[in-house]
Amino acid sequence: MVSSSSFFSFFLQQELPAREDIRLDMIMVPGDIQFLHNHQIVHARTAYEDFEEEDQKRHLLRLWLSPPNGRPLLDAFAERYGSVVPGQRGGICVPGVVANVNLEPE
Repeated sequence: MVSSSSFFSFFLQQELPAREDIRLDMIMVPGDIQFLHNHQIVHARTAYEDFEEEDQKRHLLRLWLSPPNGRPLLDAFAERYGSVVPGQRGGICVPGVVANVNLEPE
């Protein structure tokens, strides 16, 4: 059974990013960098259609930062991030997958 406060919290997480009076729409262009703290800001993404031409395709890189003075996470995040200790957690860990970053578009 889901408590009414949990349900309301889930409802707000779904509804707040869509409110035009409080949201900020951004259009990213080549060379833009955006820093977000996923556990401190409510955010959403709109659909994205890539170009058909290979030389026009988007090349998106993500960098997961975990500074040693960052905020700790709840233990519930440990399975996803490998650790909840600031400075010791990374991106989403997938067993058997070796981290590889291709800096050049394919």
